[in-house]
Amino acid sequence: MDSSSLKVSLQWLISILVLVIFFSITYISATQPKMLPKLSVLGRTKLLRESSTTFLESNSQDFQSFYYNQTLDHFNYRPESYTTFQQRYVMNFKYWGGANSSAPIFAYLGAEGDLDYEMPVIGFLTDNAYQFKALLVYIGHRYYRESVPFGSRVEALRNTSIRGYFKSAQALADYAVAY
Repeated sequence: MDSSSLKVSLQWLISILVLVIFFSITYISATQPKMLPKLSVLGRTKLLRESSTTFLESNSQDFQSFYYNQTLDHFNYRPESYTTFQQRYVMNFKYWGGANSSAPIFAYLGAEGDLDYEMPVIGFLTDNAYQFKALLVYIGHRYYRESVPFGSRVEALRNTSIRGYFKSAQALADYAVAY
């Protein structure tokens, strides 16, 4: 076999492989429930539907949920910008040495997903909390699970005037307000 025919055979093989992968992905995505893409170091996606039991419910003795009033729009000064919604944060006091011991606070700024699904896989915080006697604080990302402005996520994303507040700049400003 000469090099030109080997090259053509290899190109055909690669083309067929690409087509098989493409159609496999297309078939899988058509038959699976809708997924919400998530940019994450973990490289996984989240289901839009909610599970019956969450991580927080199964570990409720260590974690406590709280809410605070969050401003809807941090960058405009129109009257509707001052609308607030309940932003969720979760605290774990299990390892904390207390305020008088100068113990640190480890904060997790929610990625593009639900805290209940992320807390079990955030090993760095819990792995080091015992050694440092740290308080663990997890702050939810806006538009996920219980931190959704105007009620349901579906309704908030359907309304184009509200969807504009679902931006990373707004989420970063949320975290700045939390501190």
